Amino acid sequence: MNERIKMTVEMDVTVPQALALQAMFKHWNFLGNVGASRMIGFYVDGDGNFNPKSKCNFSESIPELTDELFKSAICEKQSPSDEYDINFDFDGVAWKLRELVD
Repeated sequence: MNERIKMTVEMDVTVPQALALQAMFKHWNFLGNVGASRMIGFYVDGDGNFNPKSKCNFSESIPELTDELFKSAICEKQSPSDEYDINFDFDGVAWKLRELVD
């Protein structure tokens, strides 16, 4: 499952939110280019005006994001007492998909 597919994410955001997201993606690209593994984040102001309804489209069909796969994407929680403060990584998903295929 290491083949590349195209993923397009569509969201309605404000101009400042778009620029902040663009800055984050630029940093992702930088980290990938220099081979640096880091956890980065984006602050979601849920009670503010950041309420995107993101839609993801894929160039090919992919497995459904089940609860099991969602949980396997969680790599750490910043605060054990805050169930919403979560970091995600793809390694756990890759291992879970391999397990499900075998």
